[in-house]
Parts: sequence; structure tokens; C-alpha cells
Amino acid sequence: MSTETQTRTWPQRRAVGSLAQVAVHTGTLLKSWSRDPGILVQSLAFPTFMLLMFQLVFGKSVTALGSGDSIYGNTGLVALVGALYGTIATAMTLIHERDTGLLSRMWTLPVSRSGFIGGRLTAEAVRTGLATVVLFLVAMTMGFRFEQGVLSALGAWVVPMIFAVGVAAPVIALATVASGTQSVQFLGGVFLFLLFFNSGFAPISEYPGWLQPVVRNQPMSPAIDAIRALTEGGPITGPLVATVVWTLGLLAVFGPLAVRGYRRASEGR
Repeated sequence: MSTETQTRTWPQRRAVGSLAQVAVHTGTLLKSWSRDPGILVQSLAFPTFMLLMFQLVFGKSVTALGSGDSIYGNTGLVALVGALYGTIATAMTLIHERDTGLLSRMWTLPVSRSGFIGGRLTAEAVRTGLATVVLFLVAMTMGFRFEQGVLSALGAWVVPMIFAVGVAAPVIALATVASGTQSVQFLGGVFLFLLFFNSGFAPISEYPGWLQPVVRNQPMSPAIDAIRALTEGGPITGPLVATVVWTLGLLAVFGPLAVRGYRRASEGR
């Protein structure tokens, strides 16, 4: 068989549509993650424990500061923390797939390569959405309620998923070029800053004046405010728009880096 004839018999790279590939890759990742204890702990057990701790230790004090019932801010905060630390666990699996050659094998399949990144981002959003449902159920035993109606409740559920897509982009970009898991684990230190300096941990007015602009404008604060407004009540448009802008900005900056790093990792460069 001639080279030209042999080439014509190979499957076309886009034999599978992008959307179909995203759906297949998302399902594969979610099935794999469901069997990974580390991801389950970071996505489900860790946020639940943190919510219980925050409410038992800080709940009454934060509520007494007059910014509303602390359960609403803490639930929004912990939902986003689950998204943050869940991305670290999934980044570990990406590094493992790269080092074992799994990415390289998948890269040669006759499918749309954009489906790999799209599927991973979608899987992060779905993982966060499932974890948020569990967290909301736990929070309801501590007084958390959806006081603004069903549509607002759905909005509160979607906000952490939007946030997860944004933060997943830089984590994926780092994981594809990291020399080992230690390079990704340092993100835990960065996430600690986000964890303790936001509008859910304490009212912004309680932070030092010079720090308040940083706390107000870091990516977690508007997402927390949006979740609180959609459940307890308050201004919705500003925080929601800021959350979307942060997500789009992170995708615009780190999305191309993630795609480039994913390609290099898959090609073994």
C-alpha cells in the first residue's frame, strides 16, 4: 500500500466533534476522579470539615459584627475553597497522566484536541457543582436557607462552578509544565491567602484600611458576595459581574498557556 493510500485510510482528526469530545472526556475524568480518595477528600470531606470548624469557632463572632448571619458567608467561602483545593488534587492526576504517557497516547487519537482542555474545565465545573450540593445540604443543618427563591438558589449553585473554571486555568497551565507535584503544592500557600483575606471570612471593614482594597478585589470576595446575595439577600449584579469578569480574565491570560503546556506535555517535549 502506498504512503498516499495509507494516509487516506487514517481517521480524520476531527472525526469526533468538539462538543462530543468534551462530553466524553468530562465523563471519563469524573469517573476516574470518583475513584481517587485524594480528590474525594479535597472536594467533599475537607470543605465539610472546614464549614463545621468555621461555624463552631467563628460563627457567633462574625454574626455579631453586623454583616448578616455568618452561615451564608461561610458557606460561600467554603464552596469556593472546595473548588480551589479540588483543582490541586486534579492537577496531581494530570501530572501523573503526563509522566505515565497517558496524555501522549490520548493526543494521537482522531479527535478534536480542544476537547481535552474543554473536557477538563467542564469536569472541574461539574465536580465543584456536585461538591457544592453536598455542602449546601450540610449547611442547611446549621441554618442556611435559600431565602430568595428557586432561581436565586440555582444561581448560588452556579457561582462556584463559574469560579472553578477560572481558577482551573492557571492550575492546569502550571501542572502541564511542573517538574513534579511539589511545584503544584506551593499553590496551597497562595490559596491560604485567598482563604483568610476575603469578605466571607470577616467583613471587609474589619481588615486594616490599607488591606481592604486587596480583600475587596481579590477573586473570591465577589463570588462570596454573590452567593450570599443569592441566598440571604443583598446586591447581586455587581458581585456576579465581577465574578464573571475574573473568570474570563483568568481564562484569557492562562487559557492559552494551559493549551500550550498541554500540547507540550502530550508531545513529550
